[in-house]
Amino acid sequence: MPQVTNMDITSANAELVLTVESLFPSGIVLQMFGTDQAANMDAVDITETRMGVDGKMVAGYTPVIYPVTVTLEASSPSRFSLSTVWEAMAANRKIYVCGLVCTLPSIGERLTWSTGVLKNGVVVPSLQKVLAPTTWLFHFEKLERAKI
Repeated sequence: MPQVTNMDITSANAELVLTVESLFPSGIVLQMFGTDQAANMDAVDITETRMGVDGKMVAGYTPVIYPVTVTLEASSPSRFSLSTVWEAMAANRKIYVCGLVCTLPSIGERLTWSTGVLKNGVVVPSLQKVLAPTTWLFHFEKLERAKI
């Protein structure tokens, strides 16, 4: 009989906790994600490549920013918290350092992004047939993965 591997890849039991210096230092659990999207990390280029005129390629490792987009329903209580970060940045004309921890029980992994900032966000949901989800883009300096 073939060996059965872990077929459970649900994200329904995932948890995201956001920390923001001096605003939410203990962290807030993000809630009410978008229907088809909770959070995603964009692809990052970890290598810079060039082709010389002689047709020889060179390549080198380059440090990268880790972009993470969080999608929240318009009625999410977390949307109010993220709007608070946005408004504090605008009012105080400064950044607030953020951290994000994503726990994924279905695959036994924890992702920890650190030394980040809120890059942009949709503060007001689009007024469609029903209010549209909002998206919040963070840029982080570090990403650590760990088994749980």
